[in-house]
Amino acid sequence: MVHFSKGTKALALAAGVALAAGCASNDSVKKAQSTADEALRTAQAAQSAAQAAKSSADAASAKADAAQACCNDVQSKLDRVFERSQRK
Repeated sequence: MVHFSKGTKALALAAGVALAAGCASNDSVKKAQSTADEALRTAQAAQSAAQAAKSSADAASAKADAAQACCNDVQSKLDRVFERSQRK
């Protein structure tokens, strides 16, 4: 008598169930493809939105850098005016 391990028995049972269930129907394959296509469109839209947000953030960062440079320039001018007033 041949003894099978538990793993072999489970594999044989799973194979039997798979054979009994049969292959996926054409409709279920089409539905899965439709779902995958929709997921791809959603991901592409999200990527596009993220790129637009990055562009906006980059523009805001550039404006902030320009404002900081202006602020630094004004601060330097005020410092010079204050130093001149202290010398008099």
